[in-house]
Amino acid sequence: MTIDAYFGAIERSILRKARLDPSAATFECLASDNFNGLLRCRATFWDNSFLDIYEVVSTELGYPIRVHYAYTYIRGKTCVFRYDNAPHHPTVATHPHHKHVEGSPNPQPSDQPSLNEVLAEIGTILDRP
Repeated sequence: MTIDAYFGAIERSILRKARLDPSAATFECLASDNFNGLLRCRATFWDNSFLDIYEVVSTELGYPIRVHYAYTYIRGKTCVFRYDNAPHHPTVATHPHHKHVEGSPNPQPSDQPSLNEVLAEIGTILDRP
């Protein structure tokens, strides 16, 4: 899989989501070669909440490996959650993977989520009254 194929698949996946405002999705895809690159995206939902996506990806093995990632969901002026693998919380059991949650001072253990899992979690939040 090339990095451009990965970028295209992610863009199509995000734009297919029913609750996304397709006119309000911005993508920045920067390939450093055929197999490595950086993806930045802001996907805005119908309620003006948004998901910021940051991935440094390698596809050299034939499938994507997210070397660095952060998925930040903002609603209003509040960060509802952020998944990332920055190595700044070594005491978290799933280090370096962790999740920051609104109202919690400490990050929570978390496996590396897929983008579909993150979008499903946002869907659950959007369904709340």
